[in-house]
Amino acid sequence: MSPSILLSLDDPDIDLVTSVVRRWCDANHVDLNSECGRSAMTAAINRVIAGERSPESLNEAITIAMQERYKDPGSRS
Repeated sequence: MSPSILLSLDDPDIDLVTSVVRRWCDANHVDLNSECGRSAMTAAINRVIAGERSPESLNEAITIAMQERYKDPGSRS
């Protein structure tokens, strides 16, 4: 899924996704525009589309998805 799907979300959901993903990327030393950063964005968008609205749950979902995909997310900046 392309992060351009973000544009199909309403404004509060866009704000939620971008805020959570930026914080996750900062905490994990991941460039938002990297492959890992884009994967984190996609994971968050998928969760919001599925109905998740809790920032804490989104952060946890990103962490789990990135641990499954990348052994050390910070190394994929």
